[in-house]
Amino acid sequence: MQIKKAIFLGFIACLFAITVNAADKKYTNAEIYSKMCSKCHGLNGEGNPAKKGPALNDQTAHELEMSLIDLKSGGLNQSSGTEHEIMEHNMQKIIEKGMDYEPKSMSEYIFVAFNPEAKYYKKGDEKRSYTVSEIYAKMCSKCHGLAAEGNPAKKGPALNDKTSHELEMSLIDLKSGGLNQSSGTEHEIMEHNQNKIEEKGMDYSPKEMADFIENNFYKK
Repeated sequence: MQIKKAIFLGFIACLFAITVNAADKKYTNAEIYSKMCSKCHGLNGEGNPAKKGPALNDQTAHELEMSLIDLKSGGLNQSSGTEHEIMEHNMQKIIEKGMDYEPKSMSEYIFVAFNPEAKYYKKGDEKRSYTVSEIYAKMCSKCHGLAAEGNPAKKGPALNDKTSHELEMSLIDLKSGGLNQSSGTEHEIMEHNQNKIEEKGMDYSPKEMADFIENNFYKK
C-alpha cells in the first residue's frame, strides 16, 4: 500500500512539474509563427485565401510591426471589421497559450525569414549612402506607388500631382515633427515612418527628394 501511494505521489509530482515547465516554456518567434500563424498566413508568409489570411511576405518589417502593435492594442488605429476582430481574438488565444511575443522581434523574424526584399536590409548597411531614388523605391513606393500614383489600400496619397515646392514643404514639415501640420493618425504614422527611414541610414534632403519625385513622376 505504501509503495502504491509513493508511486501515485511520484506520478502527481511529475505531472505537476511537466505542467509548470509547459507554462514556463519560452517560445521562439519561429515556433509561435509555425504553431499559431502559419495556418492562416501560410508556412512562408504567402497568405491563405481559404482562411482569408493575407500574405505577410510582401511587407516590410516596419509595416508588420505597426500592424502587430495595432493588433495587440485592440485595433485602436484600425477600422473595425470581422476579419480584424477575428485576428484580435486569435491574438488573445496566442497570449493565453503562453506564446506572447514582442511585435518588433516578431516582425523582424517574418520579414527576414519570408520577404525576398530582406536582402536589401542586411545589418551593416546602415552606413551606406543611398540615392533618393533608392530611398523612394525601398521605403516610399509601397505606400505612395512606384510612380507616385498613390495607394488607397495603404492610405498613401498620390504625389505625382504636386510640384517640387509643395513636396519640399511637406517633407520639411514631416521631418520637423509636423509643426505646421494638424495632428492625425495618418500624419503620425508618416512621422514614425520618417524616423524609421533615418534609423536605416536613409536620410535625405527634402529638396533633393522633392526634385526627384517631380522630375520623374509629375503629371503636368
